[in-house]
Amino acid sequence: MFEFSSFAAALGVYVIGTASPGPGNLAIANTSLNYGRTPGLALAAGVISGSLCWGAMTAAGVSALLMSNIQIILWLKVFGACYLFFLAWKSVRSALAHNATTVAKARAKQTRNLGFYLQGLGIHLTNPKAALTWFTVTTVGLSVNAPAWASFVLVAACALLGFLIFCTYALAFSAHSAEPFFARTRKSFGLICAAFYSMVAIGFLSSLL
Repeated sequence: MFEFSSFAAALGVYVIGTASPGPGNLAIANTSLNYGRTPGLALAAGVISGSLCWGAMTAAGVSALLMSNIQIILWLKVFGACYLFFLAWKSVRSALAHNATTVAKARAKQTRNLGFYLQGLGIHLTNPKAALTWFTVTTVGLSVNAPAWASFVLVAACALLGFLIFCTYALAFSAHSAEPFFARTRKSFGLICAAFYSMVAIGFLSSLL
């Protein structure tokens, strides 16, 4: 049976988990702040794609099989930690190097957005918490007797909400009206992102002990 109240509750869980600070939306904000709107949207597209991959696998039951394998979880956490440490290093380097001139030069050079898209995709695909979030969403939103199509409708609805949330991050942090404020906080924001990435990476590694 398809229950609308449970479906709405699952959407609420997804919105709270997606809108709250995490590696994905912090990376979108940092990229939009330093390189502009288009790179930020490209990275957001990568994050959305990664989220949609986990959602589709969860709806099909594939991710449950993957996450039940201890070795897969172990290597996913290791890869995720390494990738987050890499992002932390990039954030520190950018934060310490950037000023108004270097930001303008960096934006002028960023004509290819595939790298930003792949960065966003990598953030989400190497994050085991993304799979766990989808497990929570589907558990809340779907009953045992829910029809097969309900899981894919839930994934599609969450994907649309994720698109709106991540694109809002990109547009907000690349807005010209907010540029004077962000120009003053660019360095500190980059260092905060680096610290957050490192904390999450350390959390991944410590969970293996």
